[in-house]
Amino acid sequence: MGYPAIDQPAPAIEASEWISGKPEEENGFSGKNVILEFWGTHCGPCIAAIPHLNELVATYGSKDTLFVSLTREDPHIIERFLEKRPIKGGVATDREGAMFDAYGIQSIPHTFLIDSQGLLRWHGHPTSFNAELLEEFLQTDNVPKVSEPTTSSETVPAVTPDTLFFLKIDRNASDRRGESLGIGDEQFEAEIYGYRVADVISSLLDHPHTRMRIEGKEPEELLDVELRSFHPLKVKVARERAVDVLCDMFGIAICRVVEQREGWALTCSNPQLTDVSDLGGGMSTGGFNNKFTGSNLTIDQLADYLENSMKCIFFNETHLAGKYDFVLPVKTFDQTRRALEEEYGIKVESAVREVEIVILRMTDAAIGCAGDSPPRP
Repeated sequence: MGYPAIDQPAPAIEASEWISGKPEEENGFSGKNVILEFWGTHCGPCIAAIPHLNELVATYGSKDTLFVSLTREDPHIIERFLEKRPIKGGVATDREGAMFDAYGIQSIPHTFLIDSQGLLRWHGHPTSFNAELLEEFLQTDNVPKVSEPTTSSETVPAVTPDTLFFLKIDRNASDRRGESLGIGDEQFEAEIYGYRVADVISSLLDHPHTRMRIEGKEPEELLDVELRSFHPLKVKVARERAVDVLCDMFGIAICRVVEQREGWALTCSNPQLTDVSDLGGGMSTGGFNNKFTGSNLTIDQLADYLENSMKCIFFNETHLAGKYDFVLPVKTFDQTRRALEEEYGIKVESAVREVEIVILRMTDAAIGCAGDSPPRP
């Protein structure tokens, strides 16, 4: 089912339960402009968009212009999340997924603009729903065209509670390239588009390329991989099973060795961090405008992100055991390094340590081997 048509009546807004901002009247959306946001606590791009949407609510929210954020999660998960990551406007649950189905939601976040006549006027990514668009709409009733994100890294899949395990591996048939991961207490979701098999294995094993070595000829073809798993299957097991399938398909043997490597050590003698472990919910990452946003991250997960983005090895030597929220500039290494020390009390210093290296041995059975692989971007 696709999205509702523009300039046609939008599906009625109905919620399983309101967490905050419930309309006072039974037909509280009648005659109102409504900005409807579909999101999830495990979704990094959703969390990254919250400050932007909160700014819009603060500027344009009124009795005639309402903002509603809708998720499929349990109320207690949302309530804990909102304690330290407040969302302005109304927040509600759609436990049975009726609204997600009615609006054709396949990935989140996704925003809809509904006018006072109940007509759908615009929909797209929340970061494209900017102040200029909303201002022009409220003043003139016109909706200007805006650009949309071009990679899947700006969204994560919206799944149903009935899905227990799903794995899909296709040859990449387009120029789509991107990666998104959502890790919850009892679920794992991954969309990886336009990457070679070694890159996919690196993501699924949560083992960065800086700690991997490829022996033999890697298949050159690009893959699209989707993986979704839920309780009772452990996240680690789901990832390993997907890797096993890829290794069988492409004739890859995996082994591990320990080597001395140079890198950067994270240390912390005076932490300026708030532990959010008690809030529950899943780890999520996202970012735009050269900023990284991470929620419910362990320092190990932060180090993994830094290692993948900076292309150099990081060692977690902070001895911090909690989960934390981070917002970091990532345009340059020096910016990130300075922000970690000044805002979070985490120092970044050069170091040499023993590192476990994962070796991917490509056998003659590998699919599509043809000459040396081109260098990674």
